[in-house]
Parts: sequence; C-alpha cells; structure tokens
Amino acid sequence: MGRPQEFLRAVPNKALFAALFGVWCLFFHVVGNSSFGYVHSSSLFGWLTGWYKLSSVVESGDELCPLIPFLSLILLGLKLNELKEVPKRVWPAGLVLVAAGVVLHVAAFLVQQVRISGFAFLIGGAGLMAMIWGPAWLRIVAFPWFLLIFAIPLDAYTNSATFPLRLLSTILSAGFCKTVLGLKLIRQGTAVSQDASASAGGFAFDVVAACSGIRSASVVLVISLVYAHLNLRSLPARIGVVLAAVPLAVLGNVVRLIVVFVVGSAFGESAAKTIETRFGFLTYGSALVGVILLGNLLQRSSNKVARPAVDTLKGTAVPSE
Repeated sequence: MGRPQEFLRAVPNKALFAALFGVWCLFFHVVGNSSFGYVHSSSLFGWLTGWYKLSSVVESGDELCPLIPFLSLILLGLKLNELKEVPKRVWPAGLVLVAAGVVLHVAAFLVQQVRISGFAFLIGGAGLMAMIWGPAWLRIVAFPWFLLIFAIPLDAYTNSATFPLRLLSTILSAGFCKTVLGLKLIRQGTAVSQDASASAGGFAFDVVAACSGIRSASVVLVISLVYAHLNLRSLPARIGVVLAAVPLAVLGNVVRLIVVFVVGSAFGESAAKTIETRFGFLTYGSALVGVILLGNLLQRSSNKVARPAVDTLKGTAVPSE
C-alpha cells in the first residue's frame, strides 16, 4: 500500500475532480429519491442511511450494506501504488458514462426506483474518474468502485428466492440427519420436529426467512468476489469461485441446520434455538472454507494447464535462416 501523501502528489487535476464529483453528489443529494414509502428524504444518501436503520434490515440480506463502503476504501488503499504509477490523461469519452448515469437516474426517478438511481450514481462517478484520469485509471479502480453495488439494499428483489432456499436447506439437512445420523425427524415443508423421548424433550423448529440462506449468500458472494480479486489470477478460477458462492452459502446453511437438529435431538428445543441464534458463524465459516479450498483447487488446475503450453514454447526450436 502506498503512502497517501505520495499518492496525492502524483495525481493531477485533484481539485477539478473534487469539484465535479461534489456537484455529482449534490445532484443526487437534492433530487436523488422520489419515493417516500420507507424513508422521507429527497436525497439518495438519505434514503440509503434511512434504509440501513430499518429494523427489518438486520433480518435480511441487506445487513452487510453499511459495511461495503469501508471495504471498498480498503481495497482502493491497496491499489494506491498502481494508481500512482499508471499513466493519467484527460479522456473525453468518460462523458459517455456520465451521460448514461444521468439518463438512467432520470428514468429511475420518474418510476420511483431508488436502487436504480444508486447504480446510476456509480456509473456516472466512474465516468468522472475516467474523464479526469483516463481509462487505465478506471480499469484499476473498477472492482472496488463497483463493489459499492452491494451497498445498495437489494433484499426487496431477492424475497422471491427465500422460500425455495428455505425448502432446499430444510430438505437437505433433515434428510442427512434422518438417513445418515438416524434421527427420527418429522419434516413438513420447512418445519422440522421431533417427538419428546425419555432422553430429550423434543423440539419443533421452522426454517424461517432469516434462516433461508439468502443472508449468508449475500455475505459469501461478497467474500468470494474479494477473495477471487485478491488471490486468483486465472479468469476461469475467478469465475468458478464466484459462481459457487450461492451453492456454498446453501451448503454452509445446511451444516448449521444439521448442528441445530442434532443438538435439539440430544438436548431439547432450548439448546437448539441457542445454536440457531448464536452460531451463525457455522454458516459463514463453512462457506468461507469452501471458497478458499475451491479457489486453490481451480488455481492449481489453471496453472497445470498453463505450464505445458509454456514448456512447449520453450522447447520449440527456432528455425535458422
């Protein structure tokens, strides 16, 4: 990571960018939101911060949103040396992205889709950076900048996936407990129970929306993207890790539910609920281990494919003239 003072000295047109970006932010602050259903503010940023404060956010896949800007800043900090050395030039073509951001925001404003306005803000902001410092700069900052997409609450659009994920997690976890561990569970949809016995009080557990895996899927997707960006050089390996994020999150959720059912069978419903509410790290930990193992496996496979090609080139005789 480069020192901020050296970085700032190496970057031209800082005042111009600050002025233009300030106007861009002011535009979205004054006329950034035309929908007042949940948050009464005309500002895009006011809408975002107001949404983050809603109690329902902590039970949704949007709980990670307020942390994303800090993660983006950290990733940008890791690129200071690259940004200091990259050739910088004024690039008028960046205005195309700025114009696209304005058009997209106007359309979103008219149809009261604040989330789309959030995308428009990012597109236009990228255009400003490209216009002031050039396309090479934009290529370097593209990942941390557009990672801010995950700061936009999207749970309203993922609710339709909640029930299938709940049902899938319940079927897999209850099925494993019954067929492999021999637990006498009763499953009806997303509800799993066990009758009381002489050794345990039994339990009745419903895999509700908060346990569907959509929350962990959002977290694991971000982790997968960051891990692939920082640690993997092969494009197929990066794509493979990102595509596996949701299945790994579901698998992690299944691991947690299996632990819940086993504990409930052995110690009763109270103990099972303690595991369910306080051991969410089982989901994230299992998924994170899966991301790392898969990433290493895919990277090694890519390296094995690349090495023979390099060796073949090295062994090729150059014909004499």
